Amino acid sequence: MDRLGTLLTALVTAMAGLAISLFLLALVSREGATPLDLIWRIVLEGPPADIPFFVPLAPLLFLTTILAAVVGVIYYFVMPEIRNYAVSQRSSSEVAAAQMVMRTLNNEEQRVIEVLQAHGGKYLQKYITKEAGLSKLKTHRIIARFAERGIVMVARKGNTNEVTLAGWFQSKNKS
Repeated sequence: MDRLGTLLTALVTAMAGLAISLFLLALVSREGATPLDLIWRIVLEGPPADIPFFVPLAPLLFLTTILAAVVGVIYYFVMPEIRNYAVSQRSSSEVAAAQMVMRTLNNEEQRVIEVLQAHGGKYLQKYITKEAGLSKLKTHRIIARFAERGIVMVARKGNTNEVTLAGWFQSKNKS
């Protein structure tokens, strides 16, 4: 959002700069005219004839650029699929990382991940042990390895641990 604001500010500033330079050029070309008189003449009669034809085209070019930017911003906010596409593009590296991690896991580790995913990414370690069909020690070691690698976060809860899949891994790797 900051980049869009910066872009619009830059475009408006450039447009204002071009308009001021056009006005100053017209003011210099009309030696006896007052600024207010010159503005009134430009509004009613258009730019003076002795100004080269491409000078008024520059503000017009920037005006169309600003209009295109505003339309793009409005389209971005109105059309949610564009935002979803932007989010999916940002997270494509996370999807690739999660898939790569899944390929490196052995069968027991994959079962632990599947149990966690089946319960929304958060589950108690004692229930993971039961559902994955592993011993307490084996489950503890797998979860400790996952925690070291940043795949899960472990929080003490009573006499067991609450295991939570990392956000980058949880929602991206449901396949």
